[in-house]
Parts: sequence; C-alpha cells; structure tokens
Amino acid sequence: MSGRDRFLAALSGEGVAFAPIVWERLPALVHQEQADWWKDPTLGQRLIADAAALAGADAMFVFAADEAVRSAVAEGARGDAALDALASVKDARHGSELVQALRATAQHGVIAAVPSPGTLQRELGSEEPDAAEDAFTDFVTRFLEAGADAVAVTSTEALELNGAMDRAVRLVELFGRRLVAVLWGEDGDTKAWNEHGEPLGVISCAGDWPERTSGVVITPGDVSHRWDAARLRAIGTARP
Repeated sequence: MSGRDRFLAALSGEGVAFAPIVWERLPALVHQEQADWWKDPTLGQRLIADAAALAGADAMFVFAADEAVRSAVAEGARGDAALDALASVKDARHGSELVQALRATAQHGVIAAVPSPGTLQRELGSEEPDAAEDAFTDFVTRFLEAGADAVAVTSTEALELNGAMDRAVRLVELFGRRLVAVLWGEDGDTKAWNEHGEPLGVISCAGDWPERTSGVVITPGDVSHRWDAARLRAIGTARP
C-alpha cells in the first residue's frame, strides 16, 4: 500500500497515517538550501520527496498559496484588485504546477493548504469579503484541478474555519477529494479535523504521538524550523 493509500484510508478511520508539516525551512532540513525552491516543480517535487522519505510520511502539505500571498504583500499588492488577481498570478501558477508534479510522481498524498477567506482579506487589506471568498475558491479549485488529494483550509480563527470549510466542501465533493481544517495556535498549539468534524491527531511539541489506533496524525505546526532531520526521522519512525 502506498503512502497515498494509507493517508486516504486513515482519513476514513482505517489505520494510522503521518502527514508532517514541514515547509518554511524544508530545503535546510534535507540539506539542500535553495531559494524559491517551490517555484520549480521538478526541484520542489524532489525536495518534498526527500523530506517525506526522511519523516516516513504518508502525505505532505504544500503551502504554495501562502507563498503567493506573501509575494503579493511583499510587492505592495493591496485591496480587492489584488485579491481578484491573486489565484492567477505567476506564483499561484507555480503552486499548481508543483501540486501537479507531486501528484504525477509521488507515492505520498498531496495536501494543498489554502488560507481561509478571512486570512486572505486581512493579509491583503481588503474591505470586501466577497473578493476574499472568490480568491479562496479560485485557489481551492486550481489545486483540485492540479490533482491534490486533499485541501487543508488554514486559519488562526476557529469561526473562520467553519465558514471556509462549508464553502470548500462542495468543491472537494465535486472532485471526489478530501478536506481538512488546520487551526494555528501559539507555540505549536495546533488543532485539525476533517470535513465531517472528526479530529486529526497532533503530535505534542515534545514529540510524543497521540494515543490513537486510527486516523491522520500531523505535527504541531510547521516543525521545519524546530526539528532537525534526526529528530524528524526519529519521531516519524516512532509511530504506533
């Protein structure tokens, strides 16, 4: 059984699957420092595959949408017009190409993360919720079209996630894919659940696995800047 198969089965409560969150410092984690690595689908696929092998991962998160938002903010893009164009800018296309490359070659599942509409609205300083909701829908659709096995809606606000999940679930059902929510807290206090409200397991900040015999288990936030390669490997191999 491939990692992708284990991931999808675990989302349905059959067996345990590991989906670590490693992104911001992923190249350093696998000792291959590269700037803007995710913009090259071949390079990005290779680095993510190396990290997946290191962790013994069944699925990997892709945060290309967050990167597109950061690039837009860095370039001074603001307001409704920036949101309207966000999902179609070059960086967003790079993200879709990376998801497509992973889906075509990787044995692990691909989870495309998308910030909630509220997050997009705050980041780009928009006053119009509809513009943020449209940008969110465009991101989700593009990643599903690229072949993502699941979409992860992310936010620091629980109420936002509920509304965003309601908006995204129709799309993932249309494509026959899966949906998860990831709620970011402080100091690695991360919570996650699937589209049916069933919680995902979260490894503790100390590296302890949750006591469960089935389901998907993620890390306490992005651990690429907190765990080195040896620690990630040790925790990945300690799965129940």
